[in-house]
Amino acid sequence: MSVPPPSRSQPELRVTLGRGAYRRPLRIGLAALAVGLLVSLSTRTGDGAAWAPGEARRVVTIWGGGGALIALAAALWAFVIFRNRLVVTIGEKGLVLRRARHQVVVPGGAVRAVGIVWPVADPVWTVWLDTEAAPDVAAVAKMDGGAIALHRSRSLPSGWLPSVRTAATETLGAAWRVLDDEGGEVEEPRPDALSRADRLLVDGTGRYRDQGGGGLVAIACGRLARRGPGPARFRRNPDRGRRTIVLRDPHAGRLLAFKKTSRLAGGGRMRVFDADGRHIGTINRLREPSFHAAGGTLLGTTRRHGDRHVVTGVDGRESASLRTRSGADDGRMWLERSRSAPDLLRTLTLALPMVVRLARQSS
Repeated sequence: MSVPPPSRSQPELRVTLGRGAYRRPLRIGLAALAVGLLVSLSTRTGDGAAWAPGEARRVVTIWGGGGALIALAAALWAFVIFRNRLVVTIGEKGLVLRRARHQVVVPGGAVRAVGIVWPVADPVWTVWLDTEAAPDVAAVAKMDGGAIALHRSRSLPSGWLPSVRTAATETLGAAWRVLDDEGGEVEEPRPDALSRADRLLVDGTGRYRDQGGGGLVAIACGRLARRGPGPARFRRNPDRGRRTIVLRDPHAGRLLAFKKTSRLAGGGRMRVFDADGRHIGTINRLREPSFHAAGGTLLGTTRRHGDRHVVTGVDGRESASLRTRSGADDGRMWLERSRSAPDLLRTLTLALPMVVRLARQSS
């Protein structure tokens, strides 16, 4: 008689704050030390007559000592964040929430769903549960009805989202839920929804909608050239630099990243990366941009004809076009991509609404 092998239990996942949670106190502390050091050194350089001995000592005491005190306060701030951090462990039997000396165990049967709440650029990791089965949860996490907000994405380590989703659905056996900024349920898009869409409507907040099906397929997260009023702004993406715009699906999955070059590096150029961070292409110039593969091969060029920006491939055929409007509707753009265009060129033209907005702001 054969004996069945023992079943293997799923490994637990432990998640807590990442480096982003300590970024602000670290920056404040380093800036205070740098300013205090520079001002103190200025009393010892240059013409000695510029600083009297008594005045120099006073400047060093105020600026150097003040910078050290601010740096010490920033270090204490970081320690308080570390001391009071929330540690979440996901296992087969449920969730374990620990903050400082408090620990609460939420049974797996009490967890109704795990997921995120918009904004997509910085979603909030949220758990929906039966509060009667875990009455002590309020001691370690903020509760809102039957939901508890655990962490914001910007404070967690990179790559936390797919790991948490896998642990929640496979290890814990809970449902995965995503809510938008109005509290509505967000359906999971198809993996190829953006790549297959031929006609897209892009609004002023960077939301890409498939005009064929009407569904939301992507959201641009990041900053444009400068901040200011008006519809031509995307939601801020706190996890990225100011020169990076990340295209995410409605469930906050990373699709593409567009990194603008700095003015010192020449400006007017945008590098495109796929979901895995591989460089797949480059867009040169803001006005009438050209599209190139990662190796530099030309794929297409852009010419403006009235309210249309037409992308022509190297074969001379129209590969994509972007239609804009002036006046009250200047935040909305209509992007059409030809099915006969190469896949890489179709992907790169997704940046055309961003490039046109950047060109408008720089004019």
